[in-house]
Amino acid sequence: MNRLWIMVSVCIFAFVLVGCAASATQEKPAEVISSESVTPEANVPEKRLQEVYWKLIGVEGKAVIEDPHAREAYIILRLEGHRLQGFGGCNILLGSYELNEASSHVKFSRVASTMMACPRLRDESAFLKALEKVESYSIEEGVLLLQKEGKTVATFEAVYQP
Repeated sequence: MNRLWIMVSVCIFAFVLVGCAASATQEKPAEVISSESVTPEANVPEKRLQEVYWKLIGVEGKAVIEDPHAREAYIILRLEGHRLQGFGGCNILLGSYELNEASSHVKFSRVASTMMACPRLRDESAFLKALEKVESYSIEEGVLLLQKEGKTVATFEAVYQP
């Protein structure tokens, strides 16, 4: 009888403890923002290059044709560690960059990608070659132009700030 009483007491205590702990840690759910619901003008500061989702819209003067069944190519320049993060149309992109905002100079280095094959591999290759050439940038009305010697090598559109 004594054992039964101890087991019942332990079970009740455990249920009370777990119940109190769960209610104490419950928080209000975080608000979810999708890229479709945020406009570039509303959420991306004018002239901001870093920590912005830049969707690729052109390479070497040629428009990027969107495929509704494929992920879009993009880059994000992370503040932490000056890391380049992105997607080339087939593969994940990683690398680093050097930035001088005063002179609008940017240089990408150690850009690498995963090695998946896909139908858009030629487009991705052109995108990666364009990134290697970049020396400077300009931003006007949510459009990023990456340039070499004054010639635009890649064009991006600000989609949202992650």
